[in-house]
Amino acid sequence: MRRLLFALAAVLFPLLASMAIAAGAAGRHPMAAKAEAGFFATFNGFRGEEGTKSAPLRDLLAALATDPSDARTHLLLGLNHLWLAAEGDRTDPRTLEHLFLAERYLARAQELAPKDRRIPSWLVPVRLSLARIEGREDRREEILRDLQAAYAEDPTFHSFSVALLGIAEPRTSPAFQQGLAALRSTATTCAPDSGDPSCQNAPRWPHNQEAYLTFFADYELKAGNVDRARELLLAVRQSPDASRWPFRQEAEDRWKNLELYASLYANQDPGDDPPHLMSGHGRISCQSCHRGE
Repeated sequence: MRRLLFALAAVLFPLLASMAIAAGAAGRHPMAAKAEAGFFATFNGFRGEEGTKSAPLRDLLAALATDPSDARTHLLLGLNHLWLAAEGDRTDPRTLEHLFLAERYLARAQELAPKDRRIPSWLVPVRLSLARIEGREDRREEILRDLQAAYAEDPTFHSFSVALLGIAEPRTSPAFQQGLAALRSTATTCAPDSGDPSCQNAPRWPHNQEAYLTFFADYELKAGNVDRARELLLAVRQSPDASRWPFRQEAEDRWKNLELYASLYANQDPGDDPPHLMSGHGRISCQSCHRGE
């Protein structure tokens, strides 16, 4: 078996090298562009079909074999596995496998494209999850540094990830308060005329605003600020894209139950807290921003 593996390697590696050289001469290889288009067609068009989430992996892996130095292919592989983990079944061991693979591909994407400072928003939560699973909570502060540095450079883009790391913590905790402050900071940086894509809806994140504001309302509800949550949910209802948001019922549910949900957050039993928009594991999570009609 070992000789067979070496023989395969002897054939395969020169082939990959030649394909990579050919790709480099003309920019991104056509297979990489095709795989990317396939990923977003699935990601933005997902309707809950069984097995569909993993469909882009085949073409992405083929693209990776064709050009192993393509940072964006590594990034999309990492994001595909992150999607599978975030909306996966906690009881399925493959969810853990997806976390490991997400970390592997996102880390390699960061090595290949160190100037892409969006990556810490995806990579750091994955690494924190793995550290918790492996019983290595002592690594938390070390892992967080990369996201903290990226947040200092671009607080608007990274505000969501900072908040996501704090939403499950007690509302008096530093992590929750940091998340709340990060979300509130976007009230000024995300002015309508800012031109910042992090604040807008776009074809690949068609309901960014509606999902972000609903998640923000969850935060304010947990913090005990019912009036502020109401303002945010009103903004969701008034969004030009709200009628096309597949998950608009999530915002409507909160609108109808503001006082009840605030009281559940306020009591001493975290077990009856309402699920927030990004709870994941069978809920909508990534799809809240990225799923179109």
